[in-house]
Amino acid sequence: MEKGKSEIMAVSFQDIIGNFDFTDSVVTEVRWSDNLMDLIVNVDYYWDIQDGHDTTRILKIIFEGCQKVDFQISGEIPLCLDSVNKESLFTIVLFKELTGSSGEQQHLGIFTADYSKPWLSVVCTNVKLKE
Repeated sequence: MEKGKSEIMAVSFQDIIGNFDFTDSVVTEVRWSDNLMDLIVNVDYYWDIQDGHDTTRILKIIFEGCQKVDFQISGEIPLCLDSVNKESLFTIVLFKELTGSSGEQQHLGIFTADYSKPWLSVVCTNVKLKE
């Protein structure tokens, strides 16, 4: 792959979930794309090491056409973040479709420290995965 080019690895949520497991992968960056409608979540993909590779890849989960985005950081985080392993706060334990999805919009959630509440909840028109 040429430097600077991103390879599309999956073009839908079902494609992503069917081919990738984000459990134990770590969110490294969250940002809006230049069009301000797509949310990009960069993830250090843990399973590359488990599959025998020397390094991990940074994969980009791109939520396209975002209509609603909510973040919820656990209320149990100590006030002094210096004493916390920040990586553990952003380690993915679950990536799933949430209630409220319809034909034209998807409601998706990424869960980190708490299985009962998503760290990130997104209502979007599509999601894809790039390397």
